Amino acid sequence: MSTTADRITIDIDTGGTFTDGVISTGSETWPIKVLTTPHDLTIALRELIEEAAVRLQIDEAELLHRVESIRYSTTLGTNTIIERSGPRLGLLIAEDALPTVAAAPAGSLVADLLEPLDWNVRTVALSGDDEQDAEPVLRAVEELLEGGAERLVVVLGEDGAEDQVRRIVFSEYPRHILGALPVLFSGELADDVDLGRRIATSLLNAYLHPQLETFLYEAESVLRSRGLHRPLFVFCNDGTTNRVAKVTALKTHNSGPAGGVEAGAAFARHYDVAQLATIDIGGTSTDVAFLTDGHIEERPRGTIEATEFSLPMRRIDALGGGGGTIAEVTEDGSLQLGPRSAGAAPGPACFGFGGTEATVTDANLTLGIFDVAQRFAGRVALDPQRARRAVDEHVAGPLGVSVEQGAHRVREALEHRIGAHLKAGIAERSGSDCLLVAFGGGGAVHAARIAEHAGIDRVLVPGLASVCSAFGIGFADVEHRYGRIVAAGDDASAQAAERELTERARIDMRGEGFSLDDVSFATTQAAAGGDAVDVRVTASAALPHIAFTQVDRPTDPPAPASHRDIWWDGDAATSTPIYAAADVDARHARIEGPAVVAGDIVTVCVPPGWTLQRDTYDQLFLTREG
Repeated sequence: MSTTADRITIDIDTGGTFTDGVISTGSETWPIKVLTTPHDLTIALRELIEEAAVRLQIDEAELLHRVESIRYSTTLGTNTIIERSGPRLGLLIAEDALPTVAAAPAGSLVADLLEPLDWNVRTVALSGDDEQDAEPVLRAVEELLEGGAERLVVVLGEDGAEDQVRRIVFSEYPRHILGALPVLFSGELADDVDLGRRIATSLLNAYLHPQLETFLYEAESVLRSRGLHRPLFVFCNDGTTNRVAKVTALKTHNSGPAGGVEAGAAFARHYDVAQLATIDIGGTSTDVAFLTDGHIEERPRGTIEATEFSLPMRRIDALGGGGGTIAEVTEDGSLQLGPRSAGAAPGPACFGFGGTEATVTDANLTLGIFDVAQRFAGRVALDPQRARRAVDEHVAGPLGVSVEQGAHRVREALEHRIGAHLKAGIAERSGSDCLLVAFGGGGAVHAARIAEHAGIDRVLVPGLASVCSAFGIGFADVEHRYGRIVAAGDDASAQAAERELTERARIDMRGEGFSLDDVSFATTQAAAGGDAVDVRVTASAALPHIAFTQVDRPTDPPAPASHRDIWWDGDAATSTPIYAAADVDARHARIEGPAVVAGDIVTVCVPPGWTLQRDTYDQLFLTREG
């Protein structure tokens, strides 16, 4: 139960199937899972807050009044890209940029967002004289509006050209009108010498912004109406977080997986681990990342659907395959895992929501990994007959094997795929000993076998494995990054850029609600290609972090709560001890495999040849014997 002295933080990660939360008072931490509500994500958000209040045994208004920070990761930007549900965009560019736009491959993001080019793209040649240039600029804008553009994007490479267009447009169109039809200028996002990236960055941000803005302000309004007196912070794909009014839409795309990697970095620091890899096995995919000396790898230029943009992004390798991934047999008689997924609706066959195809979750239930009386993620009842029927019809029958053998092949296909990717990644980096951190709804279920395929002997399963991305978000601070390209050797321009960017940083951090006394500023310069230098300023301010707290537990060895037949190899069932997660305490004797540790929202598999032990920080370690 929470006391009046406890500080409270809430960190939330929205997934395709479940919305995960971690509620912390500093001394205690609770995981929460609710079903994601794709039609209205605020419903899942409200349900999670309601559940948090129940866990802390206080009313919802008191909970939100006492919260020090809420950090939130949303899938809305990702869904907008997948569904192509953003606004119609109009692009204004220089004449010499038209070939770059026209060269975008058919089916690519840029091509899709601008199709048809004749309607959605206009070029303009500027002389630098506002009076002379007003007519062609306004004509281009009017043509884009008449073509149905709901947002205008201006990408001009010449110095001062975008500022000139801004003056011309705003002198003609009152700001209250443009407020309903926003204009985005590429220089507001990033200073990038690569024209293609600059165009893609501007288009993508403009495409994601409207729905995201509407939803985030609505979400914050919902929380404020229930008692929240702090800003809602939005977690981003580069590991930073910003309040709603300061967030860049493009940075929210695929931000959830970055939370899991932040958790990996926290474990690397806490346990002083040099080489670490993370796997996040969710409902629809598996995300893999590598860390060296506690540092998260970052791509200086992120990508979405193979389209590169100007902003940095955590390096996370997305592999097909998760609990909801559909398995089927192709015409040539081979087993295919994915790329189709059952998703949140209808979900795996065993959920009973209308799904009939075989998924990884159905295979695990058929093998005995999950208790048929257990509610999946603490909420969803499981139907073993539906699972067996799906595996038999779509996998075992077409392969001519038993239902259990078919289910084992599905499980093995996923584990081999992920293990092979890890093995190659470790060899590429150092080949040294590596600790694997496994989380997500399916991470602990498959971690040991995946580690075998990768040549890894030790696995950390976080105590909050099934909500680990939300846990990792709990280590994010508010941060803004700024860049300006200047000529190499031009010290005066570099110093001027640094002053201007620092002033922008001060303004933005004040807008985040921080005193400048609480803000750290860092300046760097790096080669930007050719005779250019990238001047960068970073401003950051700390938010409360989730703490690693030691627990004092009894020393008596645990006793199995039950036994269950499990098909570990697909050939025969083995009577396997099942331990309740609450009984596996920090100083208990190790548990030898085969065994299963079952909790309300996470299941840990300990295959033959492996052992498991929980440490005093409430983290589980799997170790391969011999």
